[in-house]
Amino acid sequence: MIIKNGNIITKDEVLNNTDIRIENGIIVEIGKNLDGDETFDATEMFVSPGFVDIHTHGGFGSDFMDDDENAINTVLDFHTKNGTTSLLASTVTAPVSQIKSMIERVRNHMKSDNAKGKTKILGVHIEGPYISFKNKGAQKEEFLKVPSKDDYSFIIKNSDVIKNVTISTELDGAEKMTKDLVNAGIKVSLGHDDGKSETAYPVIDAGATNLTHWYCAMSTARVENGKRSVGLMEIGLVDSRLTLELLADTHHLPPELVSLAYKCKGADKLCLVSDCLRAGGMPKDGRVYTLGTLGDEDATKFIVSNGVARLTDGTRFAGSIQPVSQMVKNVMDACNIPLTDAVKMASLTPATVIGMDDKIGSLEVGKIADINILNSHIIPVKTMIDGKFIN
Repeated sequence: MIIKNGNIITKDEVLNNTDIRIENGIIVEIGKNLDGDETFDATEMFVSPGFVDIHTHGGFGSDFMDDDENAINTVLDFHTKNGTTSLLASTVTAPVSQIKSMIERVRNHMKSDNAKGKTKILGVHIEGPYISFKNKGAQKEEFLKVPSKDDYSFIIKNSDVIKNVTISTELDGAEKMTKDLVNAGIKVSLGHDDGKSETAYPVIDAGATNLTHWYCAMSTARVENGKRSVGLMEIGLVDSRLTLELLADTHHLPPELVSLAYKCKGADKLCLVSDCLRAGGMPKDGRVYTLGTLGDEDATKFIVSNGVARLTDGTRFAGSIQPVSQMVKNVMDACNIPLTDAVKMASLTPATVIGMDDKIGSLEVGKIADINILNSHIIPVKTMIDGKFIN
């Protein structure tokens, strides 16, 4: 297969009127005037790497936490339609039994034939229960846990599937938990926290490398006992070890905050995430949704209002309803971030966060052919996964 005459978005520039040769699902050549029997004409279109979403929960009415094998495929249909070629399936704070069940369902999916021909699940992101009581966001308080008191060995035992875990820095045992997870090959993100520099830096030194939806449910500068300390919000902007997730749906982060992060960090350290809930792709008709497992009477409920998911009492956001592809457009339109950087923030940077950048995330010889064909409005019109067009 050769994609012909496209405007190829590489990690550094756009190569106009350029071809990509794909063999056995791998990019083998990028250049001009390549010949082959099977071609796709991408004239006047952009060709980008497939988008990688390392923090998402659902779509088309389903959630990865739903106790239903079909729910996974439904969620993936939403993300496939919108140009996401790889993702991490995110949990919410829930009884550990529900989280374990979700992990097993994802593992079974990853091994099955159902995984072919749609967005690939690279693993699981554990968001809760090891997070702050104060900055829990929409998560359920009664299921929160503290690393020093509550066993987290189930995470390490499932390190073949679990790729990233969000931890709050001020919790007793957070530093040790971070070391244990990193030693098991699991990435650690910091978020939903109420920490400060005194608690954050030891956990960062222990190996945490990412901030979960920066600025949202995150500690900031404060004065205590006559001393001002910074929080994760500020530390993230200045510590080069940290990548920031941006929930750039124009609701959770106004354009000024996205621009601030971009000026401080650059595209190599900014990662667009959808944090999309089950309401993604659904009619905006005021219906009430469940955050987490469908049918769980104890689960948090939310509604969609003015383009964003909110708790039913309207007191706070619950998550987004947008795919990553929309956030690429958002940061370009609202913040004037260049096309190459906006795409990198949705592909190579997230792939780097989870240690998959040697295989996916950019259009380079030797990498897997996960590719989007974008129209002039930067909307995915055709998506390739493992070298095969799937829509």
